[in-house]
Amino acid sequence: MNKYPNSGRLNYSKNKIHPKSPDMYGEMSFDRSFLRTLLNEIEGDDIVIKLDAWQQDGNYGPWFSIKVNTYKKPEQVEPIPQQPAPVLDEGDLPF
Repeated sequence: MNKYPNSGRLNYSKNKIHPKSPDMYGEMSFDRSFLRTLLNEIEGDDIVIKLDAWQQDGNYGPWFSIKVNTYKKPEQVEPIPQQPAPVLDEGDLPF
């Protein structure tokens, strides 16, 4: 089990053999429960996973720490319509 679930890292490729070789390589680790949740929440065929990344400096050069962004905006709740305050005249006051 990964110390930081739903995270990983990207390293710069230093030995590019071909111009179309990737600029970076790396891996991510996912919790099984996270993947199940994704599959249950998505109705279509496309699953979009948002990522956040932080550039780090290491012994072998710079690399990126990556993490799944699981932030969801709170659902908008429609406000309850306010009833206008009743108009009181002085005869309605008890004092």
